[in-house]
Amino acid sequence: MSKLLVCLKKIGVLMGLTLAASLLAHAQGAPPSMEGKTAEQFYKSIKVLNGVPADQVIEAMHQIRAALGVNCEFCHEDPDRAADTKEAKETARMMMRMVMDINKNNFKGQQEVTCYTCHRGSTVPMTTVALPAVEKGVEPEPQGLPSVDQILTKYVQALGGEQALRKITSRVIIGTQYIPTGPGGTIPVPAAIERSQKAPNLVMNTYRTATYTVSDGFDGTRAWAQAATGRVTEPPATDQMRAKRDSDFYLPLDLKQVYTQMQLRGVANVNGHDAYVLGARPQGDSAERLYFDVQTGLLVRKWSSLPTPVGEAPFQVDYEDYRDTSSGVKFPYLITMNPANARTEPSTTATIRVTKVLDNAPLDSSKFAKPESKAAAAGQ
Repeated sequence: MSKLLVCLKKIGVLMGLTLAASLLAHAQGAPPSMEGKTAEQFYKSIKVLNGVPADQVIEAMHQIRAALGVNCEFCHEDPDRAADTKEAKETARMMMRMVMDINKNNFKGQQEVTCYTCHRGSTVPMTTVALPAVEKGVEPEPQGLPSVDQILTKYVQALGGEQALRKITSRVIIGTQYIPTGPGGTIPVPAAIERSQKAPNLVMNTYRTATYTVSDGFDGTRAWAQAATGRVTEPPATDQMRAKRDSDFYLPLDLKQVYTQMQLRGVANVNGHDAYVLGARPQGDSAERLYFDVQTGLLVRKWSSLPTPVGEAPFQVDYEDYRDTSSGVKFPYLITMNPANARTEPSTTATIRVTKVLDNAPLDSSKFAKPESKAAAAGQ
């Protein structure tokens, strides 16, 4: 037991982060050759994560960093991340093997134990029991909860009703956002954003900063991203599946089709308001949670996660300040993402502040076509 406690304490020298591979970072120039490769095929000096999809490695580093409260240089050299010169890096590998063995031998391979199980933001796990907080009272169990169908019906009505929603076939959203850049997405850069959508499933997002422009979209078949250099790449398979799902112009009306399993989990507090929590599992993907305001019926939060070798990487989006778009339907004018996107460090956040929504704007379908990669054309 004492040996195990020593090992658990040594987990405090786990590896930190390398550069982020967020969706936005993908648009800004992420490596295009990661798709379909394993960690050892793409990265140097891989000794533990052999066989793991390469596009899960960076998210694993984000989770380790957050679990221990350390930075990249805690285990890695700068700038040579692949160097094996720090003792902390080798100890990290030993601890990762330990966690994998615990899950394999005790939980049938299910990922029940992670770095966060013991560390909770500290390099040295607690070995004594923490004193509980004094309870101020126990909330009564909610009674008379509505059905899933009743919650979804109220949501559609709160947005303006199915008839009003179907009268809209295109939309342009204009606003501002600090987009995540740099290592792990930790450097926010102000940008003007424009999101164009057209039924049934066409999307294009443009982010303009003071010095460059990046964009991404869904052309009805595939998701794509264009870097500031003009190079066009496609995100990995999981992101493709989610981009296709989220591109549904009438998603509020199609939730029962998009999510093959939906179950009411109870009531939770979201930004000071009670919300019904629906567990929702889409076909072939991890389960998500949808939160609908008890009073208004509006969607106020969406929670999802990405799989990594060291635990699920959570991603939460809050929707606030719903307003009428002048076409009889409501749209959230304040959208907060935590982290800044699904592939940035857990400590980051990003907020979209919508300034204008134009329903039924004239949009030619050619606008959404995947652009030619200028960098690729120049190299031919």
